[in-house]
Amino acid sequence: MPSPARKPHLLSSAEYLAFDASAELKHEYVDGEIHAMTGTTVKHNRISLNLALAFRQHLAGRPCETFIADLKVHAAAANAFYYPDLVVRCQPQPLADEQRVIDDPTLIVEVLSPSTEATDRREKLAAYRRIPSLQEYVLVAQDERSVEIYRREGDIGWRYLPFTDDDCAEFASLGLLLPLATIYA
Repeated sequence: MPSPARKPHLLSSAEYLAFDASAELKHEYVDGEIHAMTGTTVKHNRISLNLALAFRQHLAGRPCETFIADLKVHAAAANAFYYPDLVVRCQPQPLADEQRVIDDPTLIVEVLSPSTEATDRREKLAAYRRIPSLQEYVLVAQDERSVEIYRREGDIGWRYLPFTDDDCAEFASLGLLLPLATIYA
């Protein structure tokens, strides 16, 4: 007689945070399950860095901070922790230096890769849109000039805005128009 299938052990968010703090690899957490993160390509890294530099320069002197890749965003309503490529947080109080989790992002950017694109478009879009402070969720293609912005529009909900080729992407939450040529330089 076959033995019954064993259910995987689901971690609590506290167990995940303790595990991830000492892990050599980064892991995302979704409702009790952890998923190892993979590395990126040079192209992916260049795009992320171009955006981070543009955001940081534009936001100088404002109560906004730009973070790259290694800080988790907590999507509490989805019981998830993700490592987005970029996060901008515009709040009066800066994060503590030892903090590892952002609960109140203003803008999140994911640079799409073949292994993560489906998750970024479905799971993360649904989870991020439930974060009350989030104003824009941005998807950036690697292999073509294409930026997609999902923007919160008050009581109306979320609006989808695609930008391609020689467009300027409008990051309304930051008050920034950025040519796609700059993003893909």
